[in-house]
Amino acid sequence: MKRHFYGAIACAGLLVVSACSSGDDGAADVSGGDGPKLVYFMAPNTTPTRYIQQDGPSFEKSIKALDPSVEVRFVNGGGDSGQQLAQANAAIAAGAKALVVVAADPNTSAGLLQAAEQANVPVIGYENPPIKGKLYAQVIFDPEKVGEQQATYFAEQINSGKLGAKPVKVARQFGNKGDVYTTQMLAGQNKVLDPLISAGDIQVVCEDYIKDWAPDNATKATEQCLTKTQNGVNVFFGFYDGITAGIIAGLKDKNLKTPVYGGQNPELTGLQYMLTGDQQDNVLKAFSVEAEAAAKITLAAVGGQQPPADLVKDTIDNGAMQVPTAKLESTLIHLEDGKDPGDAVQKAVDLGIFTWAQICTGPAAGTQTCKTRNK
Repeated sequence: MKRHFYGAIACAGLLVVSACSSGDDGAADVSGGDGPKLVYFMAPNTTPTRYIQQDGPSFEKSIKALDPSVEVRFVNGGGDSGQQLAQANAAIAAGAKALVVVAADPNTSAGLLQAAEQANVPVIGYENPPIKGKLYAQVIFDPEKVGEQQATYFAEQINSGKLGAKPVKVARQFGNKGDVYTTQMLAGQNKVLDPLISAGDIQVVCEDYIKDWAPDNATKATEQCLTKTQNGVNVFFGFYDGITAGIIAGLKDKNLKTPVYGGQNPELTGLQYMLTGDQQDNVLKAFSVEAEAAAKITLAAVGGQQPPADLVKDTIDNGAMQVPTAKLESTLIHLEDGKDPGDAVQKAVDLGIFTWAQICTGPAAGTQTCKTRNK
């Protein structure tokens, strides 16, 4: 099976690290007509890592299992909507029959949707989809429910007294401002937490949107919050494993043991930090399930059919239309006092998100869990 990787123009846009090539791998060598049915999986950036390491390969595997005649190509937007638009235009020129898009920046993604609509190429939104334009359909792990799952467990810790006397001083960090995923996740969190804030049980001492969901930006926000409060934070409540990793890095720089909640979209760091006790929870998403759903939706689009009714049962307003949406289920895991953290993390292994061999590296390598489970 031949796999192609393309940037917008150059190697900087590749989904994975590989050498640039020419000849058979040129973007202009495949078009419609007698060529293969061509679809593009458009990752947003190198973070989160899931789109490069898991979703993209799983999407291709699912496509090939359903229709071996379809060719999948991968591009990486490098966190830049202009680059992602250029990639979409190149894909359209190459004869793409569909684009599966995780937006580099949803707030500036309308141009991509306009270009695809003008070319009559269907776009399938994936997890953090483009907005303010026409989409054939989208597939997501319900972000409002994810936020609600995080906040429900967090509220239980507040109410139990585990995080200290009330008001508990909480520093909150959100995702990229304006992303549909950020907006809906925050709505889910606030549905649970606003009553506690209004009652004076929670005092929010810092809150920051983390640009591009980037760990280094989360670290900077953490450092600024600790300076502002003179380390007077009882707990940090994050939004995603990259953000919690950035928070933990900022705390370690100051030798602080402040508890960190709010993991989701599991990355190796999040699960590793659960084993070390630095991160308390995670919301698991079976990436392969989302990739398979996207593959089925994509093939329906390529075939000129309606989105599969067994998957696409909801709609979400993206600022231009009510987008047919497949919402998938997520699973909360958390540490429990007196229990092996591996009991919680095992669920991620069971879902095929990572293996113990992958998890038991980096900060988790020396943990007792890894000594007993990584065999």
